[in-house]
Amino acid sequence: MLPWKAPNTRSPGYVNWLLNRAWLGFGQRKNAVLEATGVSLKEHFVMVALMSSPMTQLELSTLVKIDKSVISATLDQLEVKGLVVRTPDPRDRRARRPTLTPRGRKVCQRATLVTQKAEKELLDQLDAAQREAFLDVLRYYAFSEFADAPGFTRDPRS
Repeated sequence: MLPWKAPNTRSPGYVNWLLNRAWLGFGQRKNAVLEATGVSLKEHFVMVALMSSPMTQLELSTLVKIDKSVISATLDQLEVKGLVVRTPDPRDRRARRPTLTPRGRKVCQRATLVTQKAEKELLDQLDAAQREAFLDVLRYYAFSEFADAPGFTRDPRS
């Protein structure tokens, strides 16, 4: 017997609970496969953003919607690993511009491939109709209701 009562997952009141469980599950799978690449899920997310275009550290923080102190610590970790370098911004010497090193670009590409494989394995657990319905609902919310998502997360097929 479970030590807790499972919620009525058909109730709209449990949407947050369901989304959180799915998000945590996908995140755990992705973290597990990312271990082999040497980066965390958060580090990978930041690296993907840096692949898109040059930007200052503050612009990066705004783009990925991660607090600037957390971005700073994440970039510190990536810098120690030799995946990112920070240089002064030529327009504002107080600002820093993080950029991926050549090794950082390769690690980011490898990390992207393993996370995509993990996502595919999770989605393949659904039959084709369920998978398409699930992805359609996610696309609706991501690109309609919550269209202010960072540009690099936009649907590449658009």
